[in-house]
Amino acid sequence: MIKALPFLVFFILLISMAYAQQPGRIVTGTVADSTGSLPGITVKLISDKDSVVVATSTKGAFLFSAVISKNFKITVYGMGYQTFVRRYVMDNGTKPILLDPIKLVLESKMLKTVNITAINPITIKEDTVEYKASAYKVREGSQVEDLLKKLPGVSVDKDGNVTAHGKQVTKVRVNGKDYFTGDVQTATQNLPADIVENIQVIDDYGDQANLTGIKTGDPDKILNITIQKGKRNGKFGQATVGAGNDDRYVAKLSANEFHEDTQLSLLGTVNNNNTNAFNFGSSGSGGGGGGRGASQSSASSSGSSTANGITINKSLGFNYRDNWGKKITTYGSYSFADKDKTTETTSQQQNLFQSGVLLNNDNTTDKNSTINHRFDFNMEYKIDTSNYLKVNPSFSYNSSNDVNSDIFSNSRLGTVTNGTDYSVTNGNSPTGGANVLYNHKFRKKGRNFSISGSVNISKSTSNLDDQYNTQTDSVVVPLHQQINTINTSQKLNAHASYIEPIGKTTYLEANYTYSYTNTDNNRLNYRIDPVTHVTNYIDSLSTVYNYQFITNSFGLNLRGVKPKYNYTIGLVARPTSLDGESHNFETSTHTFNLVPTAHFVYNFSKNHTFNLNYSGSNNMPSFTQLQLQPDYSNPQNIVYGNPNLKPEFSNNITLRYNQFDIKSGNSLFTNLSFNETQNKIVTNTQPVANNVLNPGNKKDSTAQETRYLNTNGFYSMAGNYSFSKPFADRKYTVSINGGATYNNNVSFIESERNLSKNFVWNQGAKIRIDLDSIMDTEVSANYSANTTKYSIPSLVNGDARTWTLGLDGRNFFWYDLILGYNLTQTINHGFSSTVKSNPTLLSTYVEYQFLKKHIASLRLQAFDLFNENTGITRTVSSNQIIDTRTNRLGRYFLLSFTMRLQQFAGSRKPGGGFRNGGGGRGGGSRRGSFD
Repeated sequence: MIKALPFLVFFILLISMAYAQQPGRIVTGTVADSTGSLPGITVKLISDKDSVVVATSTKGAFLFSAVISKNFKITVYGMGYQTFVRRYVMDNGTKPILLDPIKLVLESKMLKTVNITAINPITIKEDTVEYKASAYKVREGSQVEDLLKKLPGVSVDKDGNVTAHGKQVTKVRVNGKDYFTGDVQTATQNLPADIVENIQVIDDYGDQANLTGIKTGDPDKILNITIQKGKRNGKFGQATVGAGNDDRYVAKLSANEFHEDTQLSLLGTVNNNNTNAFNFGSSGSGGGGGGRGASQSSASSSGSSTANGITINKSLGFNYRDNWGKKITTYGSYSFADKDKTTETTSQQQNLFQSGVLLNNDNTTDKNSTINHRFDFNMEYKIDTSNYLKVNPSFSYNSSNDVNSDIFSNSRLGTVTNGTDYSVTNGNSPTGGANVLYNHKFRKKGRNFSISGSVNISKSTSNLDDQYNTQTDSVVVPLHQQINTINTSQKLNAHASYIEPIGKTTYLEANYTYSYTNTDNNRLNYRIDPVTHVTNYIDSLSTVYNYQFITNSFGLNLRGVKPKYNYTIGLVARPTSLDGESHNFETSTHTFNLVPTAHFVYNFSKNHTFNLNYSGSNNMPSFTQLQLQPDYSNPQNIVYGNPNLKPEFSNNITLRYNQFDIKSGNSLFTNLSFNETQNKIVTNTQPVANNVLNPGNKKDSTAQETRYLNTNGFYSMAGNYSFSKPFADRKYTVSINGGATYNNNVSFIESERNLSKNFVWNQGAKIRIDLDSIMDTEVSANYSANTTKYSIPSLVNGDARTWTLGLDGRNFFWYDLILGYNLTQTINHGFSSTVKSNPTLLSTYVEYQFLKKHIASLRLQAFDLFNENTGITRTVSSNQIIDTRTNRLGRYFLLSFTMRLQQFAGSRKPGGGFRNGGGGRGGGSRRGSFD
């Protein structure tokens, strides 16, 4: 199948060049004023068959590549100049047309001195990278997601997960406020690209840091989408319905009404093609995971979903934003989702022991039904110029039913244990809480006081009915158990900060943080007799556990603000305590850490910055790690907790270097991080002597036990980079990117200390081709490797590699026809033979746009034509190497109809079509009526 890739690339380029020669002429010209040529001026061409917008080059030239009509109107806009409008009547030929030079006249109401600059596509400011939307061409009707795919340093996978500068984006805001509680795909896949002014990628340290300027801790990567001023008053939305073979269907509605600061949005979908409307704080991808960069998945590009399993989804959501008077801003959302998901998984797990490898092979079918409700509300009250208050209550409720069926085979040193596991779990988990932030600015410049607090209460209940059977040779051991779990948690956090200026550019901050967590876990274990079906409560296997984790942090920071740089350095004293009790057993652990903090930003020049950040954090043990009673719910892996565990303490250092050159358009984004954890909670695994044929003989055992303990020596390093270079006015863009992660994992195997040195790296390259009215295509290649070496000589080292080649794009024919295509070839090496696969994924569609101004479209889609869509994942941790293959949505065809409407009040900025930065047939701006 790999031979199909170069053939398809050649075929697409061939038909693109053939289309470029079809009827339709090139129209060129120049724009100047009395002083010379003018760059960055907007030129718009409109006719009965064309609607195109471009911007003049650095030499003041513009070009329309395929104008069909012989009669058209040219409109030229420029800040500080009178608008130029002229109609042209040409012959019926196809020869290129060179228009007479267009000279603009200064606007008399403007100042005599007017500075004209070309569009600056990227602006870098400390913790923010801002992309000018008009510099990146997208087809009319495109969503924000299509715009993101063209931004240097930003990538979007098949399921809409966004990665920016090497880190996954966790939240999206619109005009600075959360949109649907920050769900990433909800915003990027539903907001139209032609209303966007710019997109900001922000390292966010939290609301309090934004108010005080004191930035500590590890920031979140978020997006802020700024809407054009001319698009903040109007209505827009679209509706899609579709049906296909294998009973595939989709229905989707998006409706928005904006009036400056008032925003109302309604989203709804019903489908069985693995499309999510809301992710409820989780990633949209189901492609497997792993800890701290130790996971490698076979990649595939957009067009076939990388979400594991098959999902039937019903979702509905409402987003609200408004100003209550001049001082109060409110915004919030409600989301509902009803999902049914079926997942089939084949996995091979190697448990490495000095006395022999324990091999687990599993075939699992899981059917999960969940219902989610989520409500989130924010109120910001600007009491006056000195006082600010923000209140954020939230509530969520989740209920689920899970049916899991597993057929497994465990083998070790010639002994084989086969078994089945059938379980039904019902559960629910309500969660509620509130955050409050108050800030006061004193009259003395720089003096500031802020206080914040949060409370969160959660409860989760689950009832498990599990029927477990194992067979070694002819001996069958049945196990039927019921496990009822009730877990409640109360979390309280309070933070106070006071800043005092001690110079013109220097500030001293004192802060205090109190954090309290109380957890109660009741785990009741019942055994059901397989013959009499009598249920017996087993106290020795049940757990009633309560523990409290308390942290007090006393901090002092010095902040300096200079023209070229700013910094924050400080020291935190952090005592912690962990107290718990279970079955009349009590434990108490106290630790004390002195944590330096640092945040440094240096601005070499505009669009050229360097950032350094250091932070320290505590991580408390989980209930599973603390519980005193052994967990026999899986007889093949008996788990023993350790109530004497200490909290982990991590030191984190991150470096970031960003550079953008306005003249060449080159952009470079790099990141480097280091993490070292003290008192790392690790596992000690060993075979157990529970073999029914040879009791007490560990050598023949196919089961293991897991215990927890603290140790030092764990650290990890990670780095990534992305470099992009555009050519020919961004018609072509070449990008290279890569990254590497090294994990020095520590574990104990049969009580002997083992270092698992895991190295994961990848290198990729891609070429984007953006030819107006012809094609919008990306060719990519990526290589990734996952290598693990163990310090214990008898253990087998692991090595897996993946090549991924891709072609993803669209070609435009005539005025209203689009051909979309996506081809991915994945080549895997080193994976287990039971899961190995080298899928070739090909998806395509043909779309016809019609009605006035292309408000309607009909699309015929073909997904995964070769029916090879599978998920392959390798996860490495301690003494385990796990290779997994999971089912994904396979081949199907879908015919869909979409209606798109827009109406904006008043004038609007020139745009539409292929955005302000370019032109393309089928584009165009609309005003005053529905598109």
